[in-house]
Amino acid sequence: EHYDRPLAATLFEMEKNGVRIDVGGLKGLSGELEIRQRALEKEIFELAGEEFNLGSPKQIGEILYNKLGLKGKKNASGAFQTGAVLEQMAENHPLPAKILEWRAAAKLKSTYTDALLPLIDKNERVHTTYSQTTVNTGRLSSVNPNLQNIPIRSEEGLKIRRCFVARPGYKLVSADYSQ
Repeated sequence: EHYDRPLAATLFEMEKNGVRIDVGGLKGLSGELEIRQRALEKEIFELAGEEFNLGSPKQIGEILYNKLGLKGKKNASGAFQTGAVLEQMAENHPLPAKILEWRAAAKLKSTYTDALLPLIDKNERVHTTYSQTTVNTGRLSSVNPNLQNIPIRSEEGLKIRRCFVARPGYKLVSADYSQ
């Protein structure tokens, strides 16, 4: 019944101690992502033949559907789809692939590098909240900030993960007790 109760003190200690961050590495990565975004923007605007707001699905739709004549679907409200359909479009034109690359870089920068930097304390640590009860599988979840969803399949995601470091003489260990 109460098997998880002894873990509460350990989780509290983990939250209080926080996770150490290589601040310089994270700032450097944020700068790299910024440079990558700017380079992609330039490529995208050259492919499109004009500048537009990459954050606007409507403007992306205008370029892809109306200007370039790419095939796709409209959503229920009659607007052009600019989400998952981009992967299909990328098979026929380089612009959608570049937009997807730009979105991936923008998401990593806004969701992880730029979001984590202000949360780092004077000891170069980020303090998350661990929960045993949020996930019904019995695994821990992490919120404020969520440290679990950092991508692992992309090189940039791995670079972000490498910014989480142990203090000298210690190691960070990832374990999944279901395995």
